Amino acid sequence: MITILRKNQRVLMLVVAILTIVAFIWLYNPADTYHLGRGAVGTIYGRKVSRADIERQVKTYQLALAMGQFSLLESLGGMTQDENQALDEFIWNLFVLHRQAKELGVEPTDSQIADRIKAVRTFQTGGQFDPSKYKAFVLEQLGPRGFTELQLENVIRDTLRVERIREIVSSPVAVSDLDFRDTARVLQPLSAQVVRFPLASVAGAATVTEEEVADFYRQYGPALTTPETRAIEYVKFALVPGEKPLEGRERVEALQKLADAATAFSEQASASSFENAASTQGLTIQTTPEFDRAGSTTSSDNQATAADLKNLAPSAFLLTDKNRVSDVVQSGDAFFVLKLAKINAQRPMTLEEVRPLAEKQLGARKAERLLREKAEPALAKIREAMAGGKSFSDAVTAEGLQVKNFDHLDPSGENLSSEEQGIAAATLLMEPGQLSGLISDADGGFAVYVFERAPLDAAALERKPELTARILESKRRLLFQTWLSSARDAAKVTLASVPQ
Repeated sequence: MITILRKNQRVLMLVVAILTIVAFIWLYNPADTYHLGRGAVGTIYGRKVSRADIERQVKTYQLALAMGQFSLLESLGGMTQDENQALDEFIWNLFVLHRQAKELGVEPTDSQIADRIKAVRTFQTGGQFDPSKYKAFVLEQLGPRGFTELQLENVIRDTLRVERIREIVSSPVAVSDLDFRDTARVLQPLSAQVVRFPLASVAGAATVTEEEVADFYRQYGPALTTPETRAIEYVKFALVPGEKPLEGRERVEALQKLADAATAFSEQASASSFENAASTQGLTIQTTPEFDRAGSTTSSDNQATAADLKNLAPSAFLLTDKNRVSDVVQSGDAFFVLKLAKINAQRPMTLEEVRPLAEKQLGARKAERLLREKAEPALAKIREAMAGGKSFSDAVTAEGLQVKNFDHLDPSGENLSSEEQGIAAATLLMEPGQLSGLISDADGGFAVYVFERAPLDAAALERKPELTARILESKRRLLFQTWLSSARDAAKVTLASVPQ
């Protein structure tokens, strides 16, 4: 038998190579992945997007985070505070990027990709490419996730695509002297006087009636729903806590064993049942409290469970009644297999559930209106008095109000209070001698009078190249986001209702 294999070794290797190429084309060709998965979850450019497509993009997002490709994530909307929104924006914008890059003929070369990989900080030591770090990343981050170097190269390819398209879209952008002068005001200390209109002065009159709450519910109630929540059962495969931390190859091998064990469990759970697979392998099934898409829950006292939910929620919300068991989900150094236990569908909120929101919003609106009705006539009289020759301080005092002085306030200072930050922001477009209108803030509102602004000194002028570069970058970023929004609209993204 061994002799036969040796004689036909070249033929066998050729057959294996052909099968590998065919499998690779089927699994990774974007044109064909629309046929994979368990049903369409949406459409883009008139084509169906499957769950497999979405899951592949989720892995791209996770890999981009691990590689520190924050420019790619930020450009495609993947850096917002809401994790679910960030992931959603990134996924659909990445589809748009691939389409637009193809139409624009933007395709990085292999040498550009190689050079950028060497420039990734994660793979460097002392500012130089470190092959050992690259190899460790491939073993520790790619292997356990089922990735290869191809996915790593694709992340870099997408980063270069974004950068090139940004260059094309924002090429007409320029910075004028007026742009510089307006921006340079952050370097000019100013002296200002402020008159405050506290919200507490009208809070007692901002009462909300039962009729107003009922009107609010009639108007907005149909659009107000409770969020969908879910509960899952899961089996966790993790390194034993308290043991000596593993490093290098030992750590990689340990993680790979965990990944293999999780995969074997997932396959057995799909073939038989989740409970039987856990019982057969002597594994513990854990149950979560109900949680929303962000992984937030109010009924868990276990901090470890709460931390896991943040990472498991996106995968949990891809499960359906027909497909209740997940593939292996990795979170840090742990691997999970999930089973959908319960779904609480969205439902319209009741009047009592809406009441706190109605009272809060209606009360805030009424208080703000009352405050303006009180402040605007006072400001009008102050302006009239100043036009007649009175100082701002005297005009304010005549209205029974108080003035607070801010001398030599540096808008670019690092230790500004929240009040000083608000004043600095409000005065950036104001000239000396100008009085603002009522500016709302958390405590009510204020009006600011710019008494004096220091001229640009030599040190500030030396920073002109730096400020100009920042202005230019901001304009380019804004123009790219405008272009991406337009391209996203043209893609006609629609989301299909997910069968439960």
